[in-house]
Amino acid sequence: MNKRKTGFILILLFTMALGLLYPQNQANKQKTKDSQIEGEVVDLTCYTSRGLSGAGHRSCASRCLTRGAPAGLVDQDGNIFVIIAPSPGYASYAAQTIRLSGNVEDGRISPKKMEAMTGKNWAEVALQGGSPKPE
Repeated sequence: MNKRKTGFILILLFTMALGLLYPQNQANKQKTKDSQIEGEVVDLTCYTSRGLSGAGHRSCASRCLTRGAPAGLVDQDGNIFVIIAPSPGYASYAAQTIRLSGNVEDGRISPKKMEAMTGKNWAEVALQGGSPKPE
């Protein structure tokens, strides 16, 4: 009988502890926030499988993005952000540094605003569905 009571009390304490911890975990979850990320546009297929990026990979990345390979943005620290938007619009910006502003969560960005270098200044690029509008 004593073992039953001890087992019951342990289960009860364990259940109470889970009940106390669960709301704390929910409160600590990362919420989406608007942020600006500056980085190089890459096609994630070549970048994640072979580490290919930069000017030497521009034409391949452009072709891959045109064909629908996922687009990504790699910042100065090497962090990769998946661009949640149609990738063909980013093909003409392959291997270029751009700025994207929008909702960032768990390594993904939903763009609301884009800027690209024109000469020595940043210029806003019109977006349609999160992707640059065709010119």
